[in-house]
Amino acid sequence: MASSPPHPIAAPLYDRGSPTESDRGALSRALEQSEERFQLLVRRVSVGVFRASRDGRLLEVNPALVRMLGYACDSELRALDLHRDVFADAVENERLRARLARRPIERLTTRWRRKDGTCIAVRLSMRELQDDGSGMVFYDGIVDDVTDRIRQQELLRRTERMACLGATLAGVAHELNNPLAAILGFAQLLMKQEVDRDARLALETIDHEASRAGRIVRDLLTLVRKRDAERRVRSSLNDIVAYIAGTRRYALETHGITCDTDLDPRLPNVVGDRTQLEQVVLNLLNNAEQAIRAVREEGGRIRIRTWADGSTVVLEVEDDGPGIPPESHDRIWDPFWTTKGTGAGTGLGLTVVRDIVVAHGGDIRVENIADLDASPGARFVVRMPGVCGPMGSGDLFVDTASRALDVLVVDPDAQSANFLRAFLSSRGHAALAADDLDYAMHLAANLTFDAVICDASFAAAGASLELFRESSGCGRARFIVTAGDPESTAKLRLPLPPQTALVMRPYDLEELRVLLED
Repeated sequence: MASSPPHPIAAPLYDRGSPTESDRGALSRALEQSEERFQLLVRRVSVGVFRASRDGRLLEVNPALVRMLGYACDSELRALDLHRDVFADAVENERLRARLARRPIERLTTRWRRKDGTCIAVRLSMRELQDDGSGMVFYDGIVDDVTDRIRQQELLRRTERMACLGATLAGVAHELNNPLAAILGFAQLLMKQEVDRDARLALETIDHEASRAGRIVRDLLTLVRKRDAERRVRSSLNDIVAYIAGTRRYALETHGITCDTDLDPRLPNVVGDRTQLEQVVLNLLNNAEQAIRAVREEGGRIRIRTWADGSTVVLEVEDDGPGIPPESHDRIWDPFWTTKGTGAGTGLGLTVVRDIVVAHGGDIRVENIADLDASPGARFVVRMPGVCGPMGSGDLFVDTASRALDVLVVDPDAQSANFLRAFLSSRGHAALAADDLDYAMHLAANLTFDAVICDASFAAAGASLELFRESSGCGRARFIVTAGDPESTAKLRLPLPPQTALVMRPYDLEELRVLLED
C-alpha cells in the first residue's frame, strides 16, 4: 500500500529561515525603546526606587531617591552602604533583613538618614530577588518620604488630645483655686503669729507647696484658655526682657549662673498682652536655669538676645546646659512631658510658651548649640511680628485715625460685620463687607484695600489667606483674623503668615485699633 503523504500539521506551517539582519535590527531597536521607556518611567516617578546587593551596595538609584536623601548625584549615593549609611537604626535594619529573607516587606515605616545627618520617616517596600543567570541575590525597593505626613497626623492627634484634655483641665483648675486660696491664706495668717521652730517649718512648707500648686493651676488655665480677654497693646520686648532678667538676676547669681543680655536698641515694638509676653520670657529663663542646674549645681551662663529681622522681632534664649536630644525636639511642646525628675517640673512651661507665641501670630523653635558650634547647650528662638513707630502719645485712643484706610470685612455674621463697619466708619475708614468668599474675592480683584479683617472660618478654608494675598487689590494689605473660640483658632494653619494678626471676640477696641492703624 502506498504511503500516505505526511499530515499537514506535522510539517512546518512556513519556513522563515534564519533571522535576517533587518529582523535582528528591528528586535534590537524594540528592546532599546522598551528599556528607554522603563528607565524614563523610573526616573520620572516621585518616589525613590533602588536596587541593592545583599551586602548593602546600592547598584541602581533614581533621581527622586537622590533628592530625598540630599545628595548631589546618583554616583555619590551609590558609594554608600545601604545597611550602614542609610538606615538610621542598625538594630531595626537587622530585623528587617531577617524578615526580608522570609517574605517581602510591604509599606513598612522606618527611619533613614540623610546626607546632612538628619533623619526622615520613610515608607519602604522591598523584596529579595535572584538573578537566574548569575545566581546573584539582590534587593529591589521603593521608598516614599512620609515625614511631613506623619508630622501632620501627629499634630492632628495632638489637637484632638488637647481638645479632650482642655475640657477636663478647665474644670479641675477652677475647682482647685478655691481650696488653694484658703490653704495659702490661713498658712500666711498663722506664720504671722508666734509659733515654735517646727511649726514654722511646717507652715513654710505648706505655703511653698501651695504656692507651687497655684502656679500649676495658672499654667493649666493659660493652657486651656489659650488667651485671656486682656488688652493687647504696643509693648517693647526689650523692656520686658530687662524687667524679667532684673527680677531673676539675684536668684541666678546665688547659683553661680550669669545672665547676659544683648538687646537691639532699634528693635520694633510688638502688639501683645504684656503679662503673657512676660510669662514667655520668664518660662524660657527658668527652663534655661533648670537645664544648667541639672548637670551642675554651681556655675553656668544664660544669654538673652533680641534683634530685628526686617519687620519681625526675634528673641533668643540660650544656655550652656546639656542640650535637648534631637528625638525630643517635637515632644518638648507636649503638655506634662518633661525630662526633669519627679517634683522638679510639671511639663507645662514650654507648652504655655508655645501657645502664647502662636496666639500672638509668631512661632518658636529649639536648636542645639552643639549642632552649630563646639559649645553645648540649647537655644530657643521666638519670632513675632513687629510694628513700626515709637511708643508714647500715639498709643492713646483718639476720635479719628491719622490716615483713612480702605478695609475689606469678610464675615458671615451680619451683626459682627455691621459692628466692624460702624467702628471703622467712626475712625474715618472706608469699609466694605462680604459675607462669602466668592464676593470677597470679587471685591479684592477689582478694588485695592489697605487691610482685610477676615473671620477665622474663612481664613481656615483651604488657602484663603494665600488667595487674598495673590489678589491684585490685597497684595500689600494688613490682615487681621478674628475668632470667637479656641475651636475656630484650632482650624487655622499656624504659624500665621507675616503681617497677619489674630484677634479674639468679643473685641477689645484699643487692640483692634492698634493692629489696624499702627
